Amino acid sequence: MTPEVPGPVTVERVLSLSDVAGRAWDDVADPQDLFQSRAWLRALERTGEAPVMYLIARRPGHCRILGALPLYDSLPSRGDYLYWPELHFQDLLRAASPAGGRLGLLAGSRAGFGTRLVLDPTLTGPARAVVLRALRDAAGAVAAERGLPYTFFLFLDAAAWRDLAPVTGDGGRHRLAGVAQTELELPGTCFADYLATLPRNTRTSVRREAGRFAEVCAAETVPLREAVPAIAPMIGNVRARHGMAYSVDAVTGRLSAYASALGDTAALAVLCRVRGRVVGAGVLCRWHDRLYVTDFGRVDDEGPDPFVYFNAAIYEPIRHAYAMGLSKVVTGAGAELGKARRGSAVLPLVHVAWPATGEPGDDRAGAASAESRRKHWRDLRAAHPRYFHPVWDELL
Repeated sequence: MTPEVPGPVTVERVLSLSDVAGRAWDDVADPQDLFQSRAWLRALERTGEAPVMYLIARRPGHCRILGALPLYDSLPSRGDYLYWPELHFQDLLRAASPAGGRLGLLAGSRAGFGTRLVLDPTLTGPARAVVLRALRDAAGAVAAERGLPYTFFLFLDAAAWRDLAPVTGDGGRHRLAGVAQTELELPGTCFADYLATLPRNTRTSVRREAGRFAEVCAAETVPLREAVPAIAPMIGNVRARHGMAYSVDAVTGRLSAYASALGDTAALAVLCRVRGRVVGAGVLCRWHDRLYVTDFGRVDDEGPDPFVYFNAAIYEPIRHAYAMGLSKVVTGAGAELGKARRGSAVLPLVHVAWPATGEPGDDRAGAASAESRRKHWRDLRAAHPRYFHPVWDELL
């Protein structure tokens, strides 16, 4: 049994999960979290999008993992542009002016919104803090060796932030993300049960959106592997319209990683066709009792678009999840109000910057930016209170 406080903790640097016993990793990773899974991380290693190293915390002389931290390069060319710390900490970038525009390494997940920490679930609060401090300091040491002033945790969910807050400190080094996680618990056993939980006006709108879509579009769910060449350019189009430099090659690599990690029964694509032509697509990843909607793409022209987004990213995934007997659809980040109106919970995400030296720094740095972000979410919650979970209270 794990003691309440683990005592001394050593942190090992590992370059590949092939060097970590499968059972040891599975004992510490959350089995419900796709992005902590050994299968997922090993697939990223094969596609070149892997962490630069994993930090593995143990008690001296013990094989059981107490906690682990993947570390990634923070270059936007190596994955999703949103997982670029400099984008979210412009004030630190201006103050530091590092060579090459890089501030630090990225710690934690870079594959999906809602980063959760890899910690032994049997650890108590004080023990979790000991392990996280050891991992934090080890990550800072790696960043310092590379001449980088920070390590970053991006898109932490509320539970992960509660664990990290006593370890990283407060002040200007954390801030709410500009997007929130959205998740939809599936009631009952079919799409009609989902509709029944919506307010009457929303229910009418959903029926209209799904009906108009069905009049013009045909939806088909296929193995993602078969769809990658067709949908990667469409996902790149959507990202480009939002000002993100996201190459088709990067999209293709990421989708191929999904397909490799999960196989044809769990890595899927919803294809929306008008007269046989694919005009939109949603990417789905099934993991245990959850269905993740990880990407959306559409053609970049003026062709017919009868609610393709809501059908490809919400309604068709809901139908598929019911058919597979799943309990939750993770609808991802962005377009939060649109998803909330269709039944999703809106959950906060937090970014954290930790100086590699361990010094907390000037809490005033970035204070205006952090307060502006809080005001954004306070205003949205005031306008739409029923969409916001009480977990927002501790951050607003």
